[in-house]
Amino acid sequence: MLVGGAVLDPAGREGLASLTAAVAQRGTVSRSYDQIYDQLDSLGASLSMGAGDYVVSFHAKCLGRHWPAVAELVADLLRRPSFPPEELQRARGEILTRLREFDQSTRMVAARELAHLVYPEGHPLRHPAHGYRATVEAMTREDLAACHRLLFRPDALIVSLVGDLEASAALDRVSEMLGDWSAPGEPLPTPGLAAHHPPEAQRAVFALADKSQADIALGFKGIPRRHPDFYALDQATEIVGGLGLMGRLGDNVRDRQGLAYYAFARMAEGLGEDLWSVSAGVNPANVERAVTSILDEIRRLQDEPVAEEELADCQNYLVGVLPLHLETNDGLASTLNDVELFGLGEDYIERYPNLVRAVTREAVQRAAQAHLTAERYSLAIAGPPGP
Repeated sequence: MLVGGAVLDPAGREGLASLTAAVAQRGTVSRSYDQIYDQLDSLGASLSMGAGDYVVSFHAKCLGRHWPAVAELVADLLRRPSFPPEELQRARGEILTRLREFDQSTRMVAARELAHLVYPEGHPLRHPAHGYRATVEAMTREDLAACHRLLFRPDALIVSLVGDLEASAALDRVSEMLGDWSAPGEPLPTPGLAAHHPPEAQRAVFALADKSQADIALGFKGIPRRHPDFYALDQATEIVGGLGLMGRLGDNVRDRQGLAYYAFARMAEGLGEDLWSVSAGVNPANVERAVTSILDEIRRLQDEPVAEEELADCQNYLVGVLPLHLETNDGLASTLNDVELFGLGEDYIERYPNLVRAVTREAVQRAAQAHLTAERYSLAIAGPPGP
């Protein structure tokens, strides 16, 4: 992956990194789209490229004996994309179709508008990585070429190779492929990612025609992955809305009160103060009761320590999930990338169980008190028009 994604999209070109990644895999100076995918088919390989908030990611999968050929192809795509005009139009059309679908989804609209409430105009985390219809429609081939010059660079590159290969020989081979790739003269820009809680609670309601369900997105600005409270707030998040059938929210708001079709909490992991959020799908008649119940569960985290058994279940789950994730090549590669991206240390995988189990009930409560600000939440509601 390449460090630097949608947070570096220029104003008026939101979604540029995403569109650039989509088109970059569709042709190079020496290979057409058909040649690229004919080669992949002949090798039984797959390849994808995309952009998130902080990275442009690329992922290839193949048999061990074919990895040098696939790696050569990836290097060509990274370094010398040609951005064929016809492929730009095709990729643009696919993204616009997806954005039109998002505009008709109460869940997606609520999530998008929550970010608009939490982050002010111009903040890098305010816009979705895929951008907006108007910005995607306005992008030119020259915009994509400029984005490529900014983001596709060896000094921003993180590569994880996992599979049937010999490590030192594989690294030597990658160095041969990329050794003459020079970095731009200017360093990669560093966006301002800090955010602030609003002075008081804020909400916005969005009406969508022909809908029968309302979706709620309630949240706050969160904390960076490297924040000292990360593990405590992560466990608070699991307990309130992740464990089992969506934690306390699933037990209370959905099952006991019957107010939601689903309800869960999520803490985004990133380099900045990414969203901490609760999402719920509800009958429009139950919106206010569901919001009240969600806030009650957040306040409960702040007002009383979690039960010992509840914390133990959470920690056992988190410690148990990582080995399962590492059983696949994909899971191991993504973990290694995260270790490098967030600077977690080469021994992170070995230290992880102790990091999780070191969190106390009091630490979970303090993290909830410090970061969830139950009286200063942001709330976006998308659903059918009111009476």
